[in-house]
Amino acid sequence: MDTRSALKFLSINLKHNLLPHLIVALLIALLTPIIFTITSLDERLAAQPIEMLLSLTGTALLTPIFLPEQNENIRDIIRSKRTDYMNVCIMRIIYSVILLALIIGGFVMMMSFCESNVTFRHFAGGFASALFLGSMGFLVAGISRNAPVGYMVSLIYYIANFAMKDKLGNLFLFSMYAGSFKEKYWLLLASVIMLTAGVLSCKIKKS
Repeated sequence: MDTRSALKFLSINLKHNLLPHLIVALLIALLTPIIFTITSLDERLAAQPIEMLLSLTGTALLTPIFLPEQNENIRDIIRSKRTDYMNVCIMRIIYSVILLALIIGGFVMMMSFCESNVTFRHFAGGFASALFLGSMGFLVAGISRNAPVGYMVSLIYYIANFAMKDKLGNLFLFSMYAGSFKEKYWLLLASVIMLTAGVLSCKIKKS
């Protein structure tokens, strides 16, 4: 894909595919300080709003990557184009992950301005949890060819973390609030695996 084609692709996708989901992610970020206080928190309490609500931005941004192609007519049109569909998915993942990092980074900076004791670990940990939830939704949506199923599985796993933390082990989303960071490395690794599997699934289904 040359530069001109890439820019045209980004313009079309940002306008027709990403924008509604980006708005949802931003609304989640705006809702978080309404539900949780973000002022003058210590290091452990500062993790609560980031992990327990802001992490849903990953579901909002990454789960719908396959959504346009769930319309069979649109899918046939896209796959008839010169640009490989697998490259289309990869580009969508890249800009979605970048936007996810910007939203979480911006929120952590806002908490810092509100005199909460936040560090880079809060950004990295929040990003890991959000990326994991989004990657799970992305993979399930890709395999099932059904974005609502991807949303459902991601949200069920998110809810399970409130009651099953002892059973989720290294894949516990709220570990910083519980006083541990090591789980975040496992969440990042699992996210990479799920994103890779999701991308490969589009190539397999194309063939």
